[in-house]
Amino acid sequence: MNKLALALALSAMALAACSTASGPTFSASELQPRDGVRTFQVDCHGLLSGPQTCMKAARRICGDEPVRAVDSARALRDKSDPATLVFQCGAAPAAAAPAAEPAAAVVERVNLSGDALFATDHATLAPTARESLDRLLSERADRTYSQVTVTGFTDSVGSDDYNLALSKRRAESVAAYLKAHGLKTDAMTVSGRGKADPVASNATPEGRASNRRVEIRLQH
Repeated sequence: MNKLALALALSAMALAACSTASGPTFSASELQPRDGVRTFQVDCHGLLSGPQTCMKAARRICGDEPVRAVDSARALRDKSDPATLVFQCGAAPAAAAPAAEPAAAVVERVNLSGDALFATDHATLAPTARESLDRLLSERADRTYSQVTVTGFTDSVGSDDYNLALSKRRAESVAAYLKAHGLKTDAMTVSGRGKADPVASNATPEGRASNRRVEIRLQH
């Protein structure tokens, strides 16, 4: 409905509604659009006016479209105060679908442990360690990672300072081999943790061997 037609319709309704001083009367106006939708307001006055009077006027404005209240209020102090209906014509717009949560980062973990990886008190990769790393590289040749973390660990034998330094050198050996042989990553972090975070008891040879390890985390 254009503004001229709306004005004519409202004028006709207002004249018909104002037949008595105490009868139902109303005034209508078009407000600023809300969310891009035309929005109207009807104020109903008089002793016999009320929400139904406002709704009838709104239905005439909307024609064949349903009336959808946007904001309604009715004064409670006395009967001479107006009842007000703010409305739009047409069905309510569909609610926006909730934003999808970002997918959790996929992290692959590879654990290299045992005496076959390094000679005692050394950080040079043994042949067995290189074979394990070659297999890792072959299986992931077509992948690129956002972050790779290489962390070295030792058992509890020896001083803390010595173990911390040894664990870092071993982690650096693994990281250097991965880089030199084509592992694709945006960033790589290398650290040594010494005897921290054991995965087995240091009271047995088998447990100590398990704790002498290098952990690799590959994050997509």
